[in-house]
Amino acid sequence: MELETEFRYPNVIDFFGTTLFHLCHFTTLDLHNYAAYNKYLENNIEKSNDMLCDEINKRLKKNSEEYHEDIVDSYSQAIQEFGDIYPPIHRKAMVITLYNFFEHQIKTLCTEINMLLPQDMSAKYKFNDVSIKKYRQFLRREACFDMNQGNLLWKRWEDMLKVEQIRHVLVHSEGEIEKHRAERLADIENYCKQKKSIRLIRHRIVIDGGYVAELIAELTSLFDLLDRQVNVFIRRYDSEHGRYDIPLPMGASRTPL
Repeated sequence: MELETEFRYPNVIDFFGTTLFHLCHFTTLDLHNYAAYNKYLENNIEKSNDMLCDEINKRLKKNSEEYHEDIVDSYSQAIQEFGDIYPPIHRKAMVITLYNFFEHQIKTLCTEINMLLPQDMSAKYKFNDVSIKKYRQFLRREACFDMNQGNLLWKRWEDMLKVEQIRHVLVHSEGEIEKHRAERLADIENYCKQKKSIRLIRHRIVIDGGYVAELIAELTSLFDLLDRQVNVFIRRYDSEHGRYDIPLPMGASRTPL
């Protein structure tokens, strides 16, 4: 951007050339890529498991029953890998990655908006501590986003507060909720009851097939809703400070033909 339209309060801004204008849209595009990657990995694991089952069945058919147990035992490691090892590793990694991506994008969004406020509010809302609860307060109070209890954007954000706790458990204790974390256990338990493909077994988080895809869909919905609020914020800023007009070439007219 040119110096006179630098991205800061109270300048007149060419928003189309800013990160703020495009952030939520580009985030949803990235989420589509995450969805494709997740589907590719889940399908490959499933196909590999099917191929393994076919191979075992062929060997069982070719051999008498007395050898069946030994045949199955010879494949026990591979059976365990495709059934009990690879899927949980992939899903755990995806949940951690998706939450970290969400957190980074939200911090970027808040940082961009903060530059357009009369006063730097980053210290008040502790941007350096990276708290999505504080970010929500910032967006509601300072950017006047419509995020009120009961609406869909609020619900999506509430779910991400639970995913934040799940992420902490996956990172710091391999999915096992520590016994002294009674409040965390209650929050995650309530969240799991609302979702189809994530559950608790004796304080351990189990992520089933379908959960990652559902999480990506909800994140996409969240950023679509945020994009609408960003556009409202931009229109309000333009109304207060003036709308940026792109300079036309010498002799050009703004009157449509």
